[in-house]
Amino acid sequence: MKIVEICPYDLTRPGGVQNHVLDLAAWLEQAGHQVRIVAPLPVAGTGLGHVDHIGGGRGFSLFGTGFELTYARPGARRRLVAELRDWGAELVHLHTPWTPLMAWQVWRGLRLPTVTTFHATLPADKTTGAGGRALAGAARYFLKRSLAAIVPSVSPLAHLRPEATGTPAHVLPPTIDLSSWRQAGEAASAAPDAREGLEIVFLGRFEERKGLDVLLSAWPVLAEAVKGARLTVAGGGKLEPLVHRAMAGPGGDRIRLVPVPDAAMARELVARADLLAAPSPYGESFGLVLIEAMAAGTLPLAAANEGYATVMTGPGARLLVPPGDAAALAALAIDLARKPEERARLRTWAEGHAASFDVARAGPAFVEVFQAALGR
Repeated sequence: MKIVEICPYDLTRPGGVQNHVLDLAAWLEQAGHQVRIVAPLPVAGTGLGHVDHIGGGRGFSLFGTGFELTYARPGARRRLVAELRDWGAELVHLHTPWTPLMAWQVWRGLRLPTVTTFHATLPADKTTGAGGRALAGAARYFLKRSLAAIVPSVSPLAHLRPEATGTPAHVLPPTIDLSSWRQAGEAASAAPDAREGLEIVFLGRFEERKGLDVLLSAWPVLAEAVKGARLTVAGGGKLEPLVHRAMAGPGGDRIRLVPVPDAAMARELVARADLLAAPSPYGESFGLVLIEAMAAGTLPLAAANEGYATVMTGPGARLLVPPGDAAALAALAIDLARKPEERARLRTWAEGHAASFDVARAGPAFVEVFQAALGR
């Protein structure tokens, strides 16, 4: 197959959707298919050599998370569409289609059979408001024009309602290449100071949807109870003043702030930690960050939002706390700090569980959906 992957997000910005698009495309190529990736021009810096970048953009925020608003000029759009058609494109895999505007422009110009992946899960209190109604209308528009829909977990189905359009919906967790995370874990285990003390890391955007405020509220209690515990906060965003305030408060001398790390440093930070704090209160339809951590041998300490609960099943449910509950987050971290044998058992489970989401195992399911869509 000749597949066009259309991503509405800046591929040079770290993110689960971006990693999924890049790693799935690479695996599809290795499996004998041909893939072209279309994505907006980076907001800052240079693009990726193997990506068809088109359309400028600017940062925007909605429902507590950030993304890019993009637009492709008519001339550039027509040239790219013509080039992809001449290349022989057969199928479009469209990601988060309602993100304005470039992805919709290119997809509409191609007019090819389409499989659409809806990555987002709205917070429950937003599904009935004006924004929620607008997204529900957009979902119907794209579902009617798609031969199949993919969702990362069952949580987005409530507001998408694909049954109303008769579009087949497939629950396929986003998949990535976990080999680099496993290698980071192996390197961390071999390091002389591996697993000394309790190291907790937060990695992600400093925004409400990621729950950084919950973690920082839990930290003074945790730091008091677990002597020598350390917290690394890696990333950036508008909530950074909260980090500096926490660093000036109780236990603040054991908080380290790391500005947005590159991919290699991110893997190293996670792999060297005992626990990855992932307290997102809402808006997670899956949890690639949890899978990455487990592949590196690090246990997630996660909020039981709909998406994360999809990942942390079986023994992993032990590592979940109620969303937004700082006291519960601190209590669980303290309990795990005092039970190294249990942490070791959970790590063994976690590494095996993460492997089931690796693109080498999960990729064929995407091919089946694509082939079935073309067959329709």
